[in-house]
Amino acid sequence: MGGTAAGARRPRLFEVDPDKLLDEGVAPWDVFPRPDKPLEEYTAKEVGTEGERLALVYLARKGFQILDVNWRCRYGEADIVALDPKAEDTAVLVEVKTALDLGRRDLVMPELHVSRGKRDRYRRMGLQYLIDHAELETARFDVVAVTILDERLAKLRHLVGAFWGDGR
Repeated sequence: MGGTAAGARRPRLFEVDPDKLLDEGVAPWDVFPRPDKPLEEYTAKEVGTEGERLALVYLARKGFQILDVNWRCRYGEADIVALDPKAEDTAVLVEVKTALDLGRRDLVMPELHVSRGKRDRYRRMGLQYLIDHAELETARFDVVAVTILDERLAKLRHLVGAFWGDGR
């Protein structure tokens, strides 16, 4: 599943089994190792990692080419950087927001927690990514919102172009 420019490193994919990543017959929960404890005992970091992993599987199965996972620069960290199969000259920087809503079925919208400061950091990261990857022409900013409802049940919303590079 390469996806990086010639000579560049392959992205770290959370110990994802590459044979299972694109296999639609494998449940997203079974693509990667999970903590051996109930969801109620997950730390906030483990909940976030679970959401990022589910988002990664979702994007890969939708045909996105994963370029980087947890890509860092001096402006911050992008959860996932990918190429949209419909816009291959565009770096898609993806912020993943995850909420745990076990059994309550409340109206949980983790995507509302992408702050103005986070959007500003993503804009700067997008510019840096384009500087570092001259083969790409533009950057897009998506949000994948994951609400985990049960051990093997989650809702996922992909907000394509969730915010703009010009501050809108």
